[in-house]
Amino acid sequence: MSASGDFIDLEQPVSDGGIESVNFFNGRLLTGGDMSREQRARRDSEARFGEALGDGIAFGLDVSAQPPDANDTLPSILVQPGLAVSRTGQLLRLNQPERIRLSRTDSTSFATSGCAFDDCVPLAGGTYVAGEGLYLLTIAPAELAAGRAPTNGSGATGTPCDIDRRIDGVRFRLIEIPSSLYADLPVTAPDFRNQIAYRCFGPGVLVDWSTNLLASGARVDGLLDRMAGYGFAVQEVPLALIGFQGAADLTLLDAWSVRRPLALADPPGPFRSATAPRRIATGRAMLAQFQAQLDELVAANTPGLKARTYFPNLPPVGVLPRMTPDQGKDFFGGMEIRGPVHINSATVELLIRESLAFPAIRSADIEIVWLYAVAENLIAGTKAMADGTRVDPYLVFASANLAYRGDARFNLHRWNYANYALGGG
Repeated sequence: MSASGDFIDLEQPVSDGGIESVNFFNGRLLTGGDMSREQRARRDSEARFGEALGDGIAFGLDVSAQPPDANDTLPSILVQPGLAVSRTGQLLRLNQPERIRLSRTDSTSFATSGCAFDDCVPLAGGTYVAGEGLYLLTIAPAELAAGRAPTNGSGATGTPCDIDRRIDGVRFRLIEIPSSLYADLPVTAPDFRNQIAYRCFGPGVLVDWSTNLLASGARVDGLLDRMAGYGFAVQEVPLALIGFQGAADLTLLDAWSVRRPLALADPPGPFRSATAPRRIATGRAMLAQFQAQLDELVAANTPGLKARTYFPNLPPVGVLPRMTPDQGKDFFGGMEIRGPVHINSATVELLIRESLAFPAIRSADIEIVWLYAVAENLIAGTKAMADGTRVDPYLVFASANLAYRGDARFNLHRWNYANYALGGG
């Protein structure tokens, strides 16, 4: 920036922050340093594209727990191929699935084969010690040297050969989350997973965020931002929360509490955060986190599955897969539920998309939650019963902060799949 009182003229080039590249011409003597500067210019250019896209996960990089091997009881995970962008604009690409063994013998060992877990030495801070606790799994940049190339002996080192190529790769890290950041949350409680997820989403997704909008400022990522002081670096991208009980028991794997689609960070200042794209990305993560956790609870035949027990916070819209109306009402036991009422299938996607900027539902409150049944889904299920197959039923719930979708609309539903207008007879 120019000194106070100094100005630049219109059309005057500004070189501060510009990307420097080597000027090639016939007869120029090129050195290794020149080529390194050219490579650095390319990387700086790519990083600016990355910064323009925002940080997060572009696609893939899904994380799943793996069963232990017969001769190895230590936990492992599988990370699928994908692409992420760090806050520094660095592209992190994984080309094939990698199984990661969550173990190491000391703090400085390096992986010698496969994709064994290890710390990235240039990244300070995070450590993994076998035992109970909560950890942040990240993908981080790594550089590998490969091959040897002969030299002509005229270099400064005078060695006959040197490294042939450098490979920009990735590595995975586990960073311990200090228990002080979640000391008020009982880790054995059934609602811990939901509580820690919303601590990662930050206070900006709660209904009272806009109570004092002028002082609210930019939204933050809650616990993730605080992890910057405990080893989480700007060149890393979070993939999942992982919890351990002892050295071998992986008790929690929650990706969407920390995983975010690509989005720019919120700008500072009142009002601007209310239109920034990061909130929509967080809304997508809130919905995906709920659906993933609910699927696991249903698959485990969890007894007494109720929202107030497992989900102190709910996304503003969610889907209850393979639940009947009675099961849906039971899931929301103790809450203020209306319905189920019928909606048509064309409404479902619009309702979900609209919900991404709405605040979470607090299940302990007396806020009304609407329960919707999709008419076409019910009709398809009835028709399919004749041939022994059935379309999977589902219900949709929605916060009453969203516009009511069950109004009677002429000629959109069959009579037995329609509703009376609110207040009608």
